[in-house]
Amino acid sequence: MFIVYPEYFDSKLTRREGRRVPLNLAVPNPMIDELAFIAHKLGWQVSVEKDAAYPRCWWNRKGRLVVEKHVMKKGKALLTMARNLKKLKESK
Repeated sequence: MFIVYPEYFDSKLTRREGRRVPLNLAVPNPMIDELAFIAHKLGWQVSVEKDAAYPRCWWNRKGRLVVEKHVMKKGKALLTMARNLKKLKESK
């Protein structure tokens, strides 16, 4: 099990501020619903907590995903989600 916050994918944030993916895979203003859609599309079992806040931005409640029983390590999973999120944002 691991936690995923939208801030991990936000191109407006620096690594120090909480972005976890490379800037070329990051997108502006990622939404929790988009991340949940991608996780379900990848076949992952997730639960969405909409009222949760990223600890570094405790005043901004964007939500978080709790990924259950996953075979991939968190870093690789974040990169997979980032690639799919970028494709999703580009297709809109």
